[in-house]
Amino acid sequence: MINLDPRTKIVVILCLSTLAIFLNSPRLLLLLFVFTLVILLLFHINFFGIIFRFNKLMPILLVMLIMQSVFTSGGQVLVSLHGVNILTSHGVSSALCILFRMLIFFGSAMIIMTSSPKDYILALVQFKIPYEIAFMVMVAFRFLPVLKEELNDTLVAMQLRGVELKRIAWRKKIKFYTHFLTPLLSSVMIKAYQLSITMESRAFRVYRRRTYLRLLKYSVSDYLVTVFLLTVTIVVLLQDLINQWIKC
Repeated sequence: MINLDPRTKIVVILCLSTLAIFLNSPRLLLLLFVFTLVILLLFHINFFGIIFRFNKLMPILLVMLIMQSVFTSGGQVLVSLHGVNILTSHGVSSALCILFRMLIFFGSAMIIMTSSPKDYILALVQFKIPYEIAFMVMVAFRFLPVLKEELNDTLVAMQLRGVELKRIAWRKKIKFYTHFLTPLLSSVMIKAYQLSITMESRAFRVYRRRTYLRLLKYSVSDYLVTVFLLTVTIVVLLQDLINQWIKC
C-alpha cells in the first residue's frame, strides 16, 4: 500500500479528514480512528511512536479537553458543586470528539510522509491544479523541518546565554517566548527571501507550459482504494445526514 500513487494518498487523506469533520459522535469517531490506524499500519507508519515525540504537548491537550468538558453544558450532570454543573455527559462527549478528530487529522497527515514532495507536486498538477499553487504547498511542507531546526538553534542560543527555561516562572516564560519568536521569524523570512531569489534566478514561471520527465499512472490497486474510500465516505456522510434529519 505504501507504493500507491500520490493522488490516491491525497484522496485517502481527504476522505479521512472529511469524515472527521462531519461526524459528530464519539463512537463513530472512535471507529474512524481505528480505521485510520489500520491504514497507517498498511503504510508501515508507527503512529504511537511519532505521537510519543510530542509528549510535551500532552498537558496542553489535557487542559483543553478539561475546559471543553467543563464549559459545554447539556446532557446528564456527572459532577456538580453547590448547584453549578461542573461536568456533564455532553461536555465529555464534545471533549472526546475533539480528541479523536485531532488524532485522525494527525494520523492522516502522516500519510504524506510516504512519498517525496516532487511526487505530490506531480499529483497536484495532474489534478489540474496550477503548478504555482502546487509548488507553494510543497514549499510549505519543506519549510516545516527547517522551522524545527531554526527553533532548536534559537533555543540552544538562548541557553548558551544562560537562560534556563525550567527555572523561569510561567508569567516570565510568556514574555520570554515573545523575544524567542522574533529571531525565529526573522530567520525564516530570510530563508524565504533566499528561496525566492533562487527561483527567480532559475527563471521560475518564464514559460506558461511546463513539461515533465515523468508522469504518474494509476494502477489497479489505486482504482480499488479510491473507489472503496469514496464510496464509504459518501455512504457514511449520507447515513449521518439522514440520522440528523430524522432526529430533527
